[in-house]
Amino acid sequence: MPIDPTEHPVAAAALRGDTSAVEELDSEIAAARDAGDYARVDAALMPIVTAAAAGDQNALDLLLRCINVHRLAQAPVRKLLIDERDVDDAVQTTLIQVAKAIGTFEGRSRFTTWLYRIAEREALQVLRRNKNVAGPSDDDLSGLASEVQRMSSVVVSRAMIRQALEELDPKFREPVVLCDVEGLEYAAIADRLGVPLNTVKTRIMRGRQYVADRMLEAQRSGGSLG
Repeated sequence: MPIDPTEHPVAAAALRGDTSAVEELDSEIAAARDAGDYARVDAALMPIVTAAAAGDQNALDLLLRCINVHRLAQAPVRKLLIDERDVDDAVQTTLIQVAKAIGTFEGRSRFTTWLYRIAEREALQVLRRNKNVAGPSDDDLSGLASEVQRMSSVVVSRAMIRQALEELDPKFREPVVLCDVEGLEYAAIADRLGVPLNTVKTRIMRGRQYVADRMLEAQRSGGSLG
């Protein structure tokens, strides 16, 4: 349902793209968040959440922006994750899941509580992918080796990684190599490949997972990729 401008003038104006209204909304959310007053955060977001749940795409875009700008998903994620890339991955997938599931939000709980549950679930998914083991001994491909070894129990070799990379679909291999071998940031990879940032992150996650799975297969088969 559309936001009633007489009942929620700031939210309605922000949804229309009024810069001053967006700034006022940001100030209210920031002040409430800094004070730890999440009931106040919920009150500020409520008309936007309601409109987004009813199918208003502009309201959903504004809601996702608010979650991202005000780092509303960070706290539950950081309770479970330390590595900054893991935190970033979990936050990004949280935003994706919010966008997918917002139509199911019925207001039976506070929105921030609902959001926290999604964020915790996504952080747990990252934890399940990552298993802590000893670092690699090779000085080449060490970035990828480190990532793989957090997802598997195998101490990998440079040759094993190269072979697994060669098997990867190029759309996954290229961003993985740019990130974990050349050390580029996600945004720089997105610019170089000409694809959206979230696509880069998804492809890197899937590529790393494939390499980790191949390392586990190698361990079970006696240390070689067959």
